[in-house]
This record gives sequence, C-alpha cells and structure tokens, in this order.
Amino acid sequence: MDIATSEFVAAARAGRPVFITDVRNRYNALPPEQSFPLHIIVKTLDGGDRRLSLRLPRFIDTEATDHRFPIDFFLAEIYNILSSLGGRKIILVNPENAPEGEVLVKEFNDRFAVDVARSERTGHGKCLNVLERILGAPAGGKRGGCRKFKMELVAREPATEPAPTASAGGAADMFARAIQNMEGKTILGVDIGGTDIKLALARNGRLVRFKEFDWFPASFTAVEELIDPVVVLVRLMGLAAVADRDNNADLAKILEPAFSVKATVPEIIDIIGAAPAADGGAGFAFDAIGMCFPDVVVDNKIVGGEVFKTRGIRDALGADYDRAFARLTDLDTRLAPYVKPDGCVAIVNDGPMAAFTAGVEMAAKDPAAVANGVFAYTLGTELGTGWVTEQGAVPKIPLEVYNFIIDLGSWPEREYEPDDIRSINNFNTRIPGTLQKFACQSGVFRMAIRYSPERRPDLLARMREVGFVVEMDGYAGKGLYVPTGPRDMRKPFLEFMMGLVDSENDPDVNRIFKDIGVALAVTGEEIDWILAPAARERILFGRLVKNPSCFALMEKGAASRESAAALRVADNELAETPLIRDLRKHKDYTVAQFAQAVGAVYYGNYVLGTL
Repeated sequence: MDIATSEFVAAARAGRPVFITDVRNRYNALPPEQSFPLHIIVKTLDGGDRRLSLRLPRFIDTEATDHRFPIDFFLAEIYNILSSLGGRKIILVNPENAPEGEVLVKEFNDRFAVDVARSERTGHGKCLNVLERILGAPAGGKRGGCRKFKMELVAREPATEPAPTASAGGAADMFARAIQNMEGKTILGVDIGGTDIKLALARNGRLVRFKEFDWFPASFTAVEELIDPVVVLVRLMGLAAVADRDNNADLAKILEPAFSVKATVPEIIDIIGAAPAADGGAGFAFDAIGMCFPDVVVDNKIVGGEVFKTRGIRDALGADYDRAFARLTDLDTRLAPYVKPDGCVAIVNDGPMAAFTAGVEMAAKDPAAVANGVFAYTLGTELGTGWVTEQGAVPKIPLEVYNFIIDLGSWPEREYEPDDIRSINNFNTRIPGTLQKFACQSGVFRMAIRYSPERRPDLLARMREVGFVVEMDGYAGKGLYVPTGPRDMRKPFLEFMMGLVDSENDPDVNRIFKDIGVALAVTGEEIDWILAPAARERILFGRLVKNPSCFALMEKGAASRESAAALRVADNELAETPLIRDLRKHKDYTVAQFAQAVGAVYYGNYVLGTL
C-alpha cells in the first residue's frame, strides 16, 4: 500500500482528523504506477452534466484496513457529491480499465443500499432517499429521474450534456427587486430552526412585530407536531397585523401573553380563541409568507425528510413515514388559506435564505459586491448552506453540506453512539466525520468534552454541576449527553462556552472555535471542487457567530488553510435596507438573531413580484 494511505490510517487510529480534501490532494499527486484515474460524470437534476476527476491508489485486499481506506474515501466523495449537487445518475469513467473499478461500483451499490427499500436504508443510502423524493415531487418528472439511482461503469467517456442556459437578470437585479414596492403590503417572514421558530411581521415596509418560539422537533413522533405550531404562529401573527393595522390597543393587549418566548402552543391557541375574529370572521390574509425551513426544499416543496429534526418521526412511523411526510411536503398548500388569492407562500431551505438575506443587504450598498452571487452558512443547531448564483438563481439541488464527510480519521470517537456528545457520528445517518459534528453547536459540545478533561478538569466539573452535561444510559451503555428535558440545556450550554472566550481567554476553549474555522475552510475546499461557485466570500449567520470574539477565532482557524475563502459575519454592519435597519435599532433583538426572518420577508416580496 502507498505511503500516503499508511500515514492517513495511522493518524486516524491515533484519534487525529484526516480531512478529505487533504486525502484527495495527496492521492491526486500519486505516481501513475501506484494509482489510477477516475472521472465522475453526474447527470444533474437540471438536465446537464457535472464532470469531476480524481485518482485512487491501487488496492487489492478489500478486507484489509489500509486497502479499505481508499474505498471509504471514494464513497465519501460520492456521498458529498450527491448530498450537495444531487443527481439522476452517475457515470464512472475508468479509462485504464483498472480492476478496482468493478469493486467500487459494487461497494457503492452495497453502501448506498441501492436495491433496499427507502424505509430500510441507513447511512449513505439516506441521500438516495432525498433524491428519490426530489424526483418524485410535482416537478420531479421534468428532471427525467427514475426511482432507482444507478452508478454505471464505462471505459470511454461519453459526450456530456451542457447545463440549461441561465436566466438573464443577475443577482443584483434579484436582490434589488426584493426590497421594492413594499408599501401597502403585509408580509410575514418565518425562520424555522432546530431549537426555535422566529417570525417577523412587516407592514408598509416597516417591521411591526417579532415572535420567538422554542421547540425541539427531533423529539416529535408525528408530522402534525411539526405542522401545527407553524400554522398556529401564522394565525397569531395575522391577528398582530390586524392590531397594528387598526391601531387596536385592546386586541394587542389580549395577544401580548402569546408573545412570551415561553408561551406553549395550547396557550397560544387559547389566546387566539379569546381574541375577536379577524376581518369579520374571514381571517386575516397576508400578501405573502416567506419561509425558510431546515430541510431540502425544491420548487417550494419540502422534499428531504432525512434531517435530524424529523428523526423522531421517522423512527416512530417506519415504513409509514413517507406517506406522513407528504403532508409536510405540502406545507405551502397548508398555509395557502392565510394569504390572499393573488398572494404566495414562498419556501426555501434556511441556507439559501441566509445567502439571499446577505445578498439583499450587500447589493443595497454596492450592487457590484454580488456580481459573483452569494454563498452563506447558518451556524446554529445544524449548519445550513445557501447559494444564490451570479445569475440570480437559487439552485434546485439538495445542498445538504452539513452532511459532508470531511474527516476520515478520529477513529476512537466513532465508538460512541451519535447522541453521546463525544461521538463523531452523525445523529441522523450514523456516518462518522460529517460536518454536523464539527461546525455547529454539536461540534462545540463535542470539542468542549474532548479538550476539557486533560487540561481543564475544573471546566468539565462546572459543566456537570450546572447540568449542561449528564451521564446516563444510552443505546450502548453509559454515555455523556446534553439534556433536552425537562429543561433544554443546548442553548444555555452553547452560550456558556461562547462566553468563556471573553471571560477566560483560555487556549483550550479558544481552540474549539479555531477548529470550527478549520472545518469551514475544509468544507469550502470540498464545495469548490464539487460546485465551483463564483462567490469567494462565505457569509456566516447564526448563534455561533453573534459573539465577535468567537468569530475572530473562526477566522484564524480558517486562515490556517491556504485555500480558505474569506469569512464574513452577518452582523449589525450588514444593515443597509430599511427592514434590517429597523431590526438593528430594536432594543430586544439583534440582526444575528432575526436577520433570517427579515430576509424571509424580502424573499416573500421578491417571489410575489415575480407572479
């Protein structure tokens, strides 16, 4: 076996990360006598082709650890491609007819569970479930997809299909239209996350009401538990719009308890029931509802179904999950009665909403700043990824970058079950080394435990004393967990760790946020290889970047990678449009908290203007 692979395996066994982009770079530099080339042609969802190339070392014994490592690397790259770009089919070109080619196709079919029922797929096969749902959605037939995803092995490279011609207009035009003609309109922006839902109400081009609602969707066992709170909150904001429109102080007073962050759905329903009927009983209708949802959204339909937020529902329903999930897919239809007949419900993933929100503000200051489009991340419960292209389009692709396998090492941390905060295994797929455990709150928790016992036992003791970390029985014996009940400790634990950066300036605490920056840089390298966005800057939203000191450490970590794209935080400085300026002035809320919800207002206005 080649020296590079031996070194990677040694590092992995020692518990060190082995980043996938470093592996690819080393393998691509191997001499021809030790390696063979492969070309990956992805038949994309938009009808075009994407061609990617790499080299792999020769391997013989697929049972030996060293020989399996290149296989695992190859399958991780395919998984990252399908999780982000998606596709209808992969053609694997093996120009030298290397015997390893047949092995790789067989390994793909086995690892991705190609011939297994959707409800029984685990691990890598989860991304095929998402692709099948995309292809089965109302617009899926236009993409020429089939229910069974294939990898076809060929020796000669086929002719490739050009991607469809992009629409004219460009990103600057898209963002400019988002803020135009808001007078006389009432638009609701909704930002749905893994720990809370945030709503922003705009009337006549000004923000008039905010609402934050805490929840834990991963614990739900029925789809209605996801849908009903959203509907109830939309109804509440409709009444708030009536109170503002009519200057009705009595109605505002009745509704006020519902705006407590601790108000439950039953309590809000009771408050709504006690309020006078809106608009003579017909119910208030918005001009538009803009919404970002933490799952794959294509053509306004929620089509992913494999995220952490729906894990409890999947586990509870089993083979019946897809039929129930179809009700969530049609959330836009469920909310349609709350908009005017000529209005719209406009839904995208939370990542594209972040990119859209940042783009609107950047373009308002300097249209040239968005000439290459916008690429953004949201760092919170999970990591969302957003991309608005230079043509002014939100690509209709999965873009589940939080699922990227970025670390092929850290093998000791694979031994813990996913919910154990020491684990490097994905909550949802159980695949080790995904971005989920590196660059969002789970990454902070994992590294806090990893770095504390040896150098900071006092810090670990404080975590246990306060109740951020508890030891209890899990699937595989005793484990360490962050409680989600009776009190959800995730937000307090994250705030505690972020606060330590300023209060203690401890190198081991600072290392956590530097490592997040490194993970983001590695992710950027993988994104550049697969998607090749023109945008070179990464805009960051979310809870993890609201502390400037934490963000500065992320920048330092990212800068340690030579190819790192520039990071920029979406803070109060990114406030150029009227609504975001209103938000910046608010005494209780920050741009970092509610920018996504306000961006959803602008997105709803943009889509409304295209009808």
